[in-house]
Amino acid sequence: MVRPWLKLLDPGLTALKTAIGTGFDERMALARALNGRARHEEAREILDQLLAEDRSHAEAWFERLLCLSDHTNEEEGLELLGQLESLRDEHPGHAGHLRNLGYLRLLLQDLDGAELALQQALAQKGEDPKSLELAGLVQLHRNHPAEAKGWLLKALSLKPRDPRTLRLLAIAMEQLGDWTGAEAQLVAALQAEDAYYWGWHALGELLLKRGDLAEGLRCIQRARSLHVCDPASYFILAEIFSEQGHLELAQGQLHTLMLLAPPAPVMAEAQALLGELKRDMGDRDGALSYFSLATETDPDASNPWAALGDMAREDARWEDALRCYREALMREPDAADLQVQLGYALLETRQGPAAEQAFLQALELDPSEYSAYLGLSEVYRFANRREDQVKMVEQAMALAPEDSDVWNARGVALEVTDRWKEATEAYEKALALEPQHRKAANNLGFVLEKRMDNGEPELRGRAIEAWKQRLLICSDEGQSLKMATEHLANLGVGEETLREWLRPEFLAAGMEG
Repeated sequence: MVRPWLKLLDPGLTALKTAIGTGFDERMALARALNGRARHEEAREILDQLLAEDRSHAEAWFERLLCLSDHTNEEEGLELLGQLESLRDEHPGHAGHLRNLGYLRLLLQDLDGAELALQQALAQKGEDPKSLELAGLVQLHRNHPAEAKGWLLKALSLKPRDPRTLRLLAIAMEQLGDWTGAEAQLVAALQAEDAYYWGWHALGELLLKRGDLAEGLRCIQRARSLHVCDPASYFILAEIFSEQGHLELAQGQLHTLMLLAPPAPVMAEAQALLGELKRDMGDRDGALSYFSLATETDPDASNPWAALGDMAREDARWEDALRCYREALMREPDAADLQVQLGYALLETRQGPAAEQAFLQALELDPSEYSAYLGLSEVYRFANRREDQVKMVEQAMALAPEDSDVWNARGVALEVTDRWKEATEAYEKALALEPQHRKAANNLGFVLEKRMDNGEPELRGRAIEAWKQRLLICSDEGQSLKMATEHLANLGVGEETLREWLRPEFLAAGMEG
């Protein structure tokens, strides 16, 4: 069926398609326009033809890399990597191939390799705007927005109206807290290219985060008028709405994406995210259904299995948790975080040696996975290896000095060596970092009572406050109040006072405070 009105939605693209000939530059211009509209599959077809004609065309390669998505399979990425490495070796003096190699390494999450290749590219051609832009993008991936801003400003000094660079600068400025500056950069990007999909989308995201729902949605819809089937748009909005507490709106975005019949990996990701939202809403049956459906939709996906493992762990179904984590690891064997979760499940089933191996494997995969050190500290605690327990906590502390779980583990390690005062301080630090840390409140109450029984009765008030905090945390999370109420009763707190603390008005006032 002919639909002439489609041409009216994007007259600029229509004009390019109408004027297209067989020339390399004409087809390259169309591919760029398609990429700018996030219509990467169409751009990819053209670019693959162009690269078949001229495999060493650096600008065509750059545009081809823009076509890669989060769901690009690893085999395709490695195949492209091999081709770019060959081009680098064949043309050692060509900065464009080094730049493209750096970009692909960045897309493959090899930040160190990306940075090295970009340094080499800039050493050969220090005034290449794309290399400077990518150097800024590396810093954004490293969560260094100030450094990213510096690189992006250098790129813009050479090419002031590049919409992609202006958008990245807006992201850096937003992360630095300069929302007005970020908006100005996005406006400049759209003034340079009014059909820039990610310019409109990023502006919409910025407005939504600032609470401007109507204008934010207008910008998002403008972007979607250019390309309605981009999955990232729906995932991003679902995340924004979820963070703002609009869980129904978040679900709506995911259901819309699913109605567009995306590829199986995207469909499974949407189903798994719906499972997470259902779990957040307290609908555990719905969550289990969506996670299970995601495992069937994409049998190669690890995340749904990991989520099923987490739910089994929450319900203390340890054998199910072990099975699910092992299924996830079969699909993603290099996931350090999954090895950590497997280790904790093995600990709960009294399989200490196997748990130790899981935590050590996690550290071999990712030496910065500090939660693996916390797991090892638990292994050694159960094995009465006190010195090793303390060493593991110290390793975790070196990696994450502001993590509440690390401070709680430090308290445990100090307490078992009878350093009660220092343990008290560690638990209090954990609660200062995370007031809802139930285990830290629990441990603090116990250690303060222990100190009371050993000659420090003046700590009664602090012990009551610790157990009160545990009581309110359990009330908020729907957990059993029995332990907290028993300890508070033993400390002389009456039932009337407990009822007062648990009144909705008191709880609401505590949350506001």
